Amino acid sequence: MNLRAILIMAVLASPVGLRAQGVSAGTRQGATPKQHFVCNTGYTLEKCHVEMEILRKALAKYPTAALGEWTWVLVRSEDWKPLLLVRHSNSSNPACTFLPAKETFLEEALVLPVSSRGVELSVVWHMSMENLLDLAVRHELGHALCLERDEAEADRVAALLQEAMPVSCDRNSSEQNPLGRIRMQH
Repeated sequence: MNLRAILIMAVLASPVGLRAQGVSAGTRQGATPKQHFVCNTGYTLEKCHVEMEILRKALAKYPTAALGEWTWVLVRSEDWKPLLLVRHSNSSNPACTFLPAKETFLEEALVLPVSSRGVELSVVWHMSMENLLDLAVRHELGHALCLERDEAEADRVAALLQEAMPVSCDRNSSEQNPLGRIRMQH
């Protein structure tokens, strides 16, 4: 079952049903019209705008224009763990990418200034939420830029992005993974 189907199942199982609040990137300076920003069920339009602005700032450092059409989806933390459980994924993962649909899903805790889930993730990952947001964005971009499912390869690309180096999507790179134990595993 693909991530989109799982997300729809999880949302349909909620009492609210499937209602997404859309926020487009527009044509502001630094924004790419091909990037779509969507908040999943349960967001008010105002809250969606505020949290999406934080995500946009995190993405602004990286070559998102190279993705072409891509959708970034914020999912409320209260909906995140059930989504990962249905997918049989580790509940400490704050982000995931569904390559066939060109969509990246990020947990709301990544963009909140303070939350109990953010504290939980900070403890698990041994880093601040600001750093975890950056790692999650870079790692998911590793999947997206190279259309790569392999976690180690996404980590390698994330390290290149962190160092502002050109991204190479060569799976046969002899580089060691400079992130070592800090990996985003789906």
